[in-house]
Amino acid sequence: MTYVEWLRVRNVLRVVAIILGLSIVVSLVLRISFNGYLKDDSTFLSHIQTQVGTRVTHAVLPNGIPQTIIDDPVDKTHVTIDNLGYGGRHIVITEPKTHSHSHDHVTIGSVQVTESQKGDTFTTVIDTNSAVPFLYYMILANLAALIVATILGSPLARENDGHLEFAFTRPASRTELALRAMGVDIVGIVAASVMAVIALIVCQAMFEVPHFDFSGINVQAVLIGIALPLAWFAMLTAATTWMKRGYGAIVGFAWPVAILVLVFGTISWGNSLVGEAVHNIFWVIARLNPLTYVSFSTHPETLGNSPASVAAPDFGPRLAMELILLLIYVALALYQWRRVEA
Repeated sequence: MTYVEWLRVRNVLRVVAIILGLSIVVSLVLRISFNGYLKDDSTFLSHIQTQVGTRVTHAVLPNGIPQTIIDDPVDKTHVTIDNLGYGGRHIVITEPKTHSHSHDHVTIGSVQVTESQKGDTFTTVIDTNSAVPFLYYMILANLAALIVATILGSPLARENDGHLEFAFTRPASRTELALRAMGVDIVGIVAASVMAVIALIVCQAMFEVPHFDFSGINVQAVLIGIALPLAWFAMLTAATTWMKRGYGAIVGFAWPVAILVLVFGTISWGNSLVGEAVHNIFWVIARLNPLTYVSFSTHPETLGNSPASVAAPDFGPRLAMELILLLIYVALALYQWRRVEA
């Protein structure tokens, strides 16, 4: 039983590796295609350079870093661009208050924008290769892990379908057999998550030197990113263990049903008694859905206008619920497995 499960995991991870490999090849093609644009500082802030009277000068700093200086006397805008190669660009924009934007700190991937004011002058600093919040990597990792968890989400039902007599002739106990099978699938799910992160880092390395931010919410993203797909896998296993056939329908409809339950338990159904009853029913059912406890935002600006370094105050309870659901669904799967008759 364990050997067969290893074969399933190997086949799934092989497909994942092919897909991620293709994404790396696509990134390599894009890197080669845009190589000239990435080396040319004129691609940055081109709208300023086209202004009438704008003066562009180039220099080399004592440390060998090429620097481009753009002066726009009409708009009173001064820009310096330090080309750090694979280290990205360090751009400093000095402009009057009327030209500034209403943001203090913006982080989008590896691009970090910081704005400060001194009198009537605003200074905007843009670093194009700053530390990337690891939350972004975990988004892709979670997607890959959840897909693999869904594909592998019925190991005991597969044994129940035509192989049960052989499985039960082995000297190992039923509980040990089930735990081994689920353990193999868990290894595959975690491996898919790690492979996705590595592939994303490789793709990023083709354009810039990867830097990672593990502060605050990013650590939470890693922990939730591990607990969520495992809880999802355990839920599907518990839902299909008793089935001899037809378990594919349960696995196939799990995503739309889980999303609908989550949506119906969130939206308002009006002030009527029926609406309140429907909302409460779906709200309770949604508590059994691992997707319910996925949330990394603590403030509207956490990911958009400030670095993702602020910890979510309700992270502890949400992570605890994911782990509780994982244990409950594993226990239900084992209980049903012990009751299955050959």
